[in-house]
Amino acid sequence: MGCHMNKNGIVSKKANKRDAGSFLLFVFLLPYVCACLWGHVGEEAESLKKNEQEDDYLVEASVEWGVWEMSLEEYLAYRLCLVMPGDYEPEAKKAQAVLLRTEMAAVFAEQGGKKAAVDGEGIAKFYKDAAGQEESLKKSRQAVEETEGVILTYHGEPIRASYFRVSNGSTRDAGEENCPYLSAVPCEQDREAPDYHSVVRVDRESYIEKLQGILGEDIDGQTVWEKGKFSFDRTGYMTRLSYIDGDGEERRIDGETFRHLFGLASASFEMDREEEQAVFHVTGVGHGFGMSQYAAQCRAESGESYKEILAAFFFGTELTKFE
Repeated sequence: MGCHMNKNGIVSKKANKRDAGSFLLFVFLLPYVCACLWGHVGEEAESLKKNEQEDDYLVEASVEWGVWEMSLEEYLAYRLCLVMPGDYEPEAKKAQAVLLRTEMAAVFAEQGGKKAAVDGEGIAKFYKDAAGQEESLKKSRQAVEETEGVILTYHGEPIRASYFRVSNGSTRDAGEENCPYLSAVPCEQDREAPDYHSVVRVDRESYIEKLQGILGEDIDGQTVWEKGKFSFDRTGYMTRLSYIDGDGEERRIDGETFRHLFGLASASFEMDREEEQAVFHVTGVGHGFGMSQYAAQCRAESGESYKEILAAFFFGTELTKFE
């Protein structure tokens, strides 16, 4: 018979019952429909979130309170604050950020997967002492963000991303160490750096004792003091110190080990033997391979981009995305 109205426009009682039943059924089923619909959407959102996390590279930094897990880019921002002065130019910071990311790309390749374990002592200390470092961290984050994903490669592989504070007037040549992209680069501007020159004095007794600790105590003190042969590369950095022992065998210590043994800023030095002291006149800060940070800063001040800076220090390399 159906729904009908009387002449006064009032719905009949039969129609009221049918509509009321439909409404109650809708109300009853609504929670179920919503649960299915929104539950499905929620599952998709969680799945997307999970996939996004799986695509991220993560760093697990070992610190005194446990393991600090963070994204690669966040880790790089802290590292950049630690290894480069905060007042350096943005393009110099970008160049350094690329080198740090390249360094980590090699770590990920070595450890496998998308998580890498590192020593977090340095960044943990920075985090604790971060008061007053907000501006520096902000600039570092910007440099990392503006070079997001960029690394430096040679023949498709991440390079040995070497960097240091100040050269002795030139970077070093590492071509013989299977790094043809690391050739000597003149850095005359480094001679103007505030920490370009330093002097270190070592007591004769301490000098002999420390070298005997590495070379062997059977080499007598007089020989250690007077007869060692220093060798330097063509850019003026010490490569080794060698002695001939009583059996005619050569004993040696490499330049980097030697300079750390006596607290020298670099292995570029001249040594004077006074009666009771060895006096080292040191030039530069760091090992001398790769990018001089001070020279990079000078280049940035002159208007060079981070791409130009990196090209100047790493020959034949390419900027690529770290996938």
